[in-house]
Amino acid sequence: KLPRSIGILGLGAIGLEMGLALARLGVRVVAGDLKSTPAGITDPEVRARALELFSPELTTWLGHPVEVKAVGEALRMHSGEASATVDLVLAALGRQPNVEQLDLAKAGVTMDTHGQPIVDSATLRAAGKAMLFLAGDVSPDRPLMHEAIDEGVIAARGALHSLDNGTDKAVPGRRAAMSIMFSNPDVASVGMPYDRLDMSRTVIGTAQGSGNGRSRILGAEGNLVRVYVDRHSGMLLGAGLVAVRGEHLAHSLAWAVQRGDTVEALLAMPYYHPSIEEMLQSALKDAAKQIAANRQKDASAGFYTNLTGRP
Repeated sequence: KLPRSIGILGLGAIGLEMGLALARLGVRVVAGDLKSTPAGITDPEVRARALELFSPELTTWLGHPVEVKAVGEALRMHSGEASATVDLVLAALGRQPNVEQLDLAKAGVTMDTHGQPIVDSATLRAAGKAMLFLAGDVSPDRPLMHEAIDEGVIAARGALHSLDNGTDKAVPGRRAAMSIMFSNPDVASVGMPYDRLDMSRTVIGTAQGSGNGRSRILGAEGNLVRVYVDRHSGMLLGAGLVAVRGEHLAHSLAWAVQRGDTVEALLAMPYYHPSIEEMLQSALKDAAKQIAANRQKDASAGFYTNLTGRP
């Protein structure tokens, strides 16, 4: 039997997915998170669109701590000036690596201010003098099942190489990063996240669902795709999106990032009409237009400098 109402602490992937699923089953949902953004979204445009799409379905309290107290058989939630009474509370607060009992600091591992080991995200070797490799939940970089499988191989081969036992198996590199929330519309981040971009070297191509025929047919005019592109080389760096069937767009984008594809190469690919994939084409065209404008601007600036001797 479903409760009439539920509070959710933590709006990461599990909190957001469960909250929306329960709301769509008729449960009143109140969800809070210390962070100011749900689902780890770093792109401000994707964040704004996700909140616009999801806020009608569940109440969200972001950027403030949430307190819960029992009031009879119910639970009272407080966050800032907001409060609500719910039947149950779901704590979706993530996992903390269970490494305290290992005393890694005595083994020569450098720890961070939270007492967690510092790990190289590429090699998975722990920082410090110890030759230790960490994978899975104890490696905080990408806490996802498919990443943990790769990490096990990377850590094992790294350890074998450290033993200098003559193994001929090379240590594999990391795959392109990909994170997907199955929230319908899906929220996804691929490759380099927005908050790590060098904006002086980046253009962002955007496509709106309102301009995509398939999105309009599906009633998904709120779809949004943003691609991050190096303004000089035209290489695809990453992307952020909130879109119906976004899981498929995210995979296509992740494959393109891992291959090192450029906007020009991706625009040479076929796009069927009408399809959600045409949103990628539209976003890439927008990026290509900006790159061309930047090159024209740079060329004009160079011409002026040659003509006047002044930048």
